[in-house]
Amino acid sequence: MEPRTFWVLDDDDRPVIDDLAVGLGRTSARVLTYLLLRAESEDESNPATMVQLQVGTKLSRSPISDAVTRLEDDGLIRRTTVRTDAQGRPPLAWHPTGDVDSIRRRVYDAHAVTLLEQAEAIFTDGSPTASSNSGSEEVSGLTVALNWHPNGLHTPLYAARESAWYNEYGVDVELEHYGGSLRALDRVRSGEADVAIAGAATVLRARGSGAPIVPIAVLYQRAMTVLYSVRDMFDDELRSVDQLQGRRIGMLPDSETGVLGRLFISQTAIEDDIEIIETTGEERDALLTGSADVVTGSVTDPRYLERQGRTVDTLLISDHFPVYGPAIVVREEDLHGERPALEAFLAGTAGGWADASRDPQPAAAQIAERGRDDPERVRETFEQAIAEFGDSDDTRERGWGWQREQRWTRLRTALEQGRLLAEDP
Repeated sequence: MEPRTFWVLDDDDRPVIDDLAVGLGRTSARVLTYLLLRAESEDESNPATMVQLQVGTKLSRSPISDAVTRLEDDGLIRRTTVRTDAQGRPPLAWHPTGDVDSIRRRVYDAHAVTLLEQAEAIFTDGSPTASSNSGSEEVSGLTVALNWHPNGLHTPLYAARESAWYNEYGVDVELEHYGGSLRALDRVRSGEADVAIAGAATVLRARGSGAPIVPIAVLYQRAMTVLYSVRDMFDDELRSVDQLQGRRIGMLPDSETGVLGRLFISQTAIEDDIEIIETTGEERDALLTGSADVVTGSVTDPRYLERQGRTVDTLLISDHFPVYGPAIVVREEDLHGERPALEAFLAGTAGGWADASRDPQPAAAQIAERGRDDPERVRETFEQAIAEFGDSDDTRERGWGWQREQRWTRLRTALEQGRLLAEDP
């Protein structure tokens, strides 16, 4: 038997896989990367068969079949057959319809369309409006209201501007910062901004009050809200929910962290044995002055105290209850009226997510110029965020930003049960 040689993916090919996975998920990205790099290294007229795909990607036949179907539907690969001397039907084979750079652009473009269709299916009547910004030369403008001062969590959007991904898709993006999810969301509700970054609970509370807004993607897959204490003030290491019994918990009313803190407490059996202290500014001030034993905040807040030499203990709310992190939100009417611009924005943000994941430093420098943290601290914040909150089974399967109706429904139900949804945010 004559031996056969197969081209296979290795660790050096991971950057291409990672870039494409942002818009495809890991399996489809691996298959597409194999076809792209194989076409570069071998005769392009020699397409890859199923056997070569199995060997080259180290995937089994079933996931490869699903992947090639999806890639064909998106026009990223083309099916053909291979002529052989054997009798019977010639084997199927596939090759890419472009090079790495052009395919990457089209992947993010197609992913943006899919994200908007998913948003419509979840939050509207489920009738997607087909549109595409591909090939458009007209530059549209979008104002994006961000949910806090410039910090590492905003790195993907700054990376999309720094790497000119927004320009690549023909959209001019202006980033504006506000003091919390509610204020950012108010800018969209009033029409002063086109897009907002807002926490999931704030989004559902706004929708519950009748605001016609729709989350079109999830920026981070898990909420970053924590309950935290200072060891020498708490007189113990905070390790479990039971330790909150009889304690005073400080939180900012109607903020995303405050609502999630109240939701968390409502899910415990010791709700009636906890005193809520409403803060008026930085929650950590209540902690340090002794007016609260524990406070709510973002996962980044305890670091401020740790840099001052304090020992801080935290309970991460999403470890106990699955809540989406910050979402990208628009007015429902703009799903149709601003469709090309929104597709361009999502496609560009996907590119920014990929670039920032590989090298956040250029975007971190831009954030540091506008914000309070130095570039290294911005970089550390983002790297922690993508490692702990940016990934999920959904993103590994479908790509960055993916959302599911069941997750939103579960959070909505919990807010209703905790008497937190009906309140006008």
